[in-house]
Amino acid sequence: MWVREGECHQCGECCKTVNVTVVRDITLRQHGTIEELERYLKYRGIQLVGEDVDNNYLFYAIPIPCDQLTADNRCQVHATPDKPLLCLKYPSQPDDIEQCGYTFRRATVLDRVGS
Repeated sequence: MWVREGECHQCGECCKTVNVTVVRDITLRQHGTIEELERYLKYRGIQLVGEDVDNNYLFYAIPIPCDQLTADNRCQVHATPDKPLLCLKYPSQPDDIEQCGYTFRRATVLDRVGS
């Protein structure tokens, strides 16, 4: 479990893709292997970007930008009630976005007690 610290720098990088989490074992039953799944997804413009075997997840990225993202990478609904909950929570764990203003540290027992 991670504790997020910092703030959004409104770089817009996380708004350029749709991120999807799927159930790993069901998906692999359908596709047979990771390699077959990756081939299938590649033909559709979807990328397998990670997996969490312990929690039975696969993570996809689909290069579809949010329609609320402006030409200068600003979110038109950033500080409004129209901003979706998922956007407010994202990212909830370390991401590969260098511009992101959030940092993460592993949760301690004290963090877990306080939540």
